[in-house]
Amino acid sequence: MIRINLLSLQEIRTHLDIKRELSIVFLSYILVLLCMFYFFFNLNAQKKEIKTELKTVQTEIDRYKNVQRRLSALKKKKRLIEQKLKVVSLLKVKRKKVVKVLNILADNFLIDKMWFEELNLKGNNLDIKGIALGNEAIAEFMRNLKRAPCFKSVDLIKTEKKSVQKINLTGFSLNCKIKFTSGGKG
Repeated sequence: MIRINLLSLQEIRTHLDIKRELSIVFLSYILVLLCMFYFFFNLNAQKKEIKTELKTVQTEIDRYKNVQRRLSALKKKKRLIEQKLKVVSLLKVKRKKVVKVLNILADNFLIDKMWFEELNLKGNNLDIKGIALGNEAIAEFMRNLKRAPCFKSVDLIKTEKKSVQKINLTGFSLNCKIKFTSGGKG
């Protein structure tokens, strides 16, 4: 059988143009759908990667939290130990001051003429209370202390007559200013 196309050439071209346009539109929709599926699966894959990375980061954070707690506890211990070391070094310095003051007092002490009842060292002030045979012994002791290099001043606060075992003696009270050199060592 023979087919005869009765359509004009113009109609055939428009019909072919419509078919071509429809196929382009259809192929465009397919391409858009393929791109959407690609991006969808790509985003899902990235989402899974990010979730696994987030889990590993979270486990590392949990592990480092314990380390951080231990570190803060160690820092507290360090501060406490540093405070204790400061106290110990301060006590060493004060001990050296006291030993030096006691050595100077012993060097200038008038044996068989006086004795101390109370010594009180607060900062750079030394208060001395004692008993002497008389005012001359107190004056000699004060002159000796004034000659010592670490005493700035030696002041007599008071003297009073005292009787000890029926012997008349003189009680005295002195205040001394002490100068320590080179951080309290001298």
